[in-house]
This record gives sequence, structure tokens and C-alpha cells, in this order.
Amino acid sequence: MNWDILLKYINKETTPAEDQAVNDWLNEQAENKYLLDYLQRRSSEAQNSLPTREVQTEWDNLLNKILDAEPLSYVRPIQRYRYHYVAIAASLLLVSAFGLFYLKSSKPTAQPQQFTVKTPINLRGKATLPDGTLVYMAPNSSIKYDNSYGVNKRTIQLSGEAFFDVKHLTKKPFIIQAQNGVQLTVLGTSFNFYSRKNEVSEIKVASGLVGITADKHTHFLKAGQQLNYEVSNHHVDMQTVDQPDATSLQNETLYFKNDTAEEIAIKLHRWYNIKIETSPSAKQHPRFSGEMKDTGLDNLLKGLSYATGIKYRYQDSQTILLF
Repeated sequence: MNWDILLKYINKETTPAEDQAVNDWLNEQAENKYLLDYLQRRSSEAQNSLPTREVQTEWDNLLNKILDAEPLSYVRPIQRYRYHYVAIAASLLLVSAFGLFYLKSSKPTAQPQQFTVKTPINLRGKATLPDGTLVYMAPNSSIKYDNSYGVNKRTIQLSGEAFFDVKHLTKKPFIIQAQNGVQLTVLGTSFNFYSRKNEVSEIKVASGLVGITADKHTHFLKAGQQLNYEVSNHHVDMQTVDQPDATSLQNETLYFKNDTAEEIAIKLHRWYNIKIETSPSAKQHPRFSGEMKDTGLDNLLKGLSYATGIKYRYQDSQTILLF
């Protein structure tokens, strides 16, 4: 559904064709009717900016109603991930042949006990939260939570990038407090979240319904939608996203869609946490579309070079030049 059409519908400004489009959308699933009801109730308050806590409460209430009516769908987990994990009580300790996930927790006190799960600087990994939520983490990323996780809510902090396949628990919203003042709330769905301080935040939804709060405004995303939030100018951009792109971390597959050399470089940087530079000659190559399974950086670079004609060389151990 085009959200501009939905807002026109609420304001009674739609054409007959747009009315039909909205009605078709309402008949798709129960969640859509709840969402429309919510927006109609809030439209009368559109002139007033709601406090973040009030927006969050309204969103939690909406999700409770939606998930009571009809559970959201899940993305099928991948068959096997190269990193293995061991669950320890309410926390995690993950070890792989290539690197170490480690857990930090405070000594038992009257204060909440804190847990941190991190990936190494240049390796990805998979974690399982105490409620069964699966997290596929990019390099140099971390999630934090305390021992109140799962009591009334499931709240974590994210720095970096991860794909979440959230366990559906009615009445216990899953909340991510991220960089740049962005907060995300779901009950059970799957999505990719990129969140680093002073960088553009990016949410790609693979299944279900997601609420993102930024600057005291909540934006609704469904499967196949992406939101980008630029903290420097408080700009929000909404666009569509392909399923393979949203589930890239989960499936260990890099997804390219009409990408330039510079866009390829950005994806390689985020995937391997290594500096990628592009020369003017690299920018002259045609755009590239395709999916490439990650079998290691060297193999992927060779495959990209064969597919695109872009050559590469290591400037040093942490810098690659595309030319």
C-alpha cells in the first residue's frame, strides 16, 4: 500500500480508483484494518507532536491487537551457519573456529545484570536470545540487554548491523533502542537493522509489521519496505526493498541490484568491515545485478571481477582498491 494514498483516504481526498486500492488492501489481512483504525484515531491529533513514550505506548497497544488477531509470519531459518553457539542460562557465549563472541556481565547486585554479545571486528556470527529470537550479526556489532529481558518487554540495545528473526510473544513487545535516537518495536517479525552512530539508520523488513520511532514520530513498515533515517537533518526516506536484500545476512548472500562500483564498495565494507576504495576507472564499469554466496572475501572479489570487469588489489591488509 502506498502510504500517501492511505493518508488521502483518511482525509477523504481519494479518487474512486484509490478507494478501491485501499479496500483491496484492507481485505488482504486483519493487520491492515487495525492499522487504518489506528491512523484514523491519531489523525485528529496530527497537529500535536506526541511524546516518544506516548507514541511507543500507542504502538505497543496496536501490535498487541494485531498479534492477538493473527500472528505474523516468519522467514525460514537458514540450514546451517558457519559459527556455532552455546546458550548459557539467560545469556549467550558463542565461539567459532575463526573468532570469539564474548559475554560481559556485571556481578550480581541490586542493579539489573547486564549482558553484551559482540562479533569480532571482521567476522559475522549468529546468536540466540533467551526467548528464542535469532540474530544474525555483521562484523563489529553488539547487542546489549539485562535480566529484565522477557519479563514484560524484550528490550535490547543495538550498535552495528543485524538481521532479527523475532520470536512471536503476544503482550511482550520486542524493542530495539539503537543509535541516533531511533527505536524499533515489533512482536514477531523479521528485518535487517543497520545502526551506527552518526550514520544513516536503515531498516529493511522481510516479514510482518514494524514500527520505527524517530523524532517523536512513528513510521509503519511492512514486508518489502525500507526506511532510511538521517540524523543530521532528521530526514526520513521510505522505499521498497527486495526480499533477498532484506535477508542478506541471514542467508549469507550478498545482493546487488543495478549497483555502481561505489555502491558495491559500500556493501563490501559493511559485509567484511574492511576499507574499500574506488578509482575513477572502476566507476566507468557497468552497473551490476546479482546474488553472490559468501565463500570468503578473496573468492567473492574474484567472482565480482569476473562478473563486472572491475579489478582489485590490496593496498594493505585492511584496504582494497577497486579499479
